[in-house]
Amino acid sequence: MAIHPLPQETIRLLSSSVKLTNPCDVLKELVDNAIDAEATSIDVVVSANTLDKIVVRDNGHGIPLEDLDLLGRRGHTSKLRSFEELQHKGGETLGFRGDALASVNSIATVVITTKTSGEPVATRIQLRHGIGVVVDRKPVSGPVGTTVQASELFKTIPARRHLLLHGTQKTFSGMRDLLSAYVIARPRLRVSLKVAGHDSSFFSYAPSGAGSVREAALQLFGKA
Repeated sequence: MAIHPLPQETIRLLSSSVKLTNPCDVLKELVDNAIDAEATSIDVVVSANTLDKIVVRDNGHGIPLEDLDLLGRRGHTSKLRSFEELQHKGGETLGFRGDALASVNSIATVVITTKTSGEPVATRIQLRHGIGVVVDRKPVSGPVGTTVQASELFKTIPARRHLLLHGTQKTFSGMRDLLSAYVIARPRLRVSLKVAGHDSSFFSYAPSGAGSVREAALQLFGKA
């Protein structure tokens, strides 16, 4: 389904006061989008301070070219057309309000690289901060799927950024717990988390076969 703006009444009914307050919130929004894009593999790379950069790469179906100019705009979604549709679509997606990328774009610089199976090359775009209009667009080499890079998190909110810089280890712990929860809920999903500049993974899960909750639990927590 293509991306469309929701009616203003639907936007009002779906409005939420929840804001992104830390890098874990950003990671959750981006992983939700990757799963909704039917990704089976999600790779996350985070800067050492968790604020300079968060990159989420998936092998989902990608974003069609005609939808790129609508990315990052509030109330624009491909998952819902009206508030009434929620009666039939409950539980089908992890998000439907059209606010995920818009919220991330309000507290970070967002660059997206995406490609669908029907396109010869990938496309890289940068969103205008806080608005969602594409300010830079060019063809690049890349596989089917989507990579979202959020940089300079909370740069425009110095007090929040300063506070988060003193809680880096807590943030990494929160990211690991968040990804563990995804794995338990969706044990067929391959997930990894790396710190930029380090070869080894901070967190990694790869199902050996079809994937099961038992296998996920054993890999994450050990036999004991």
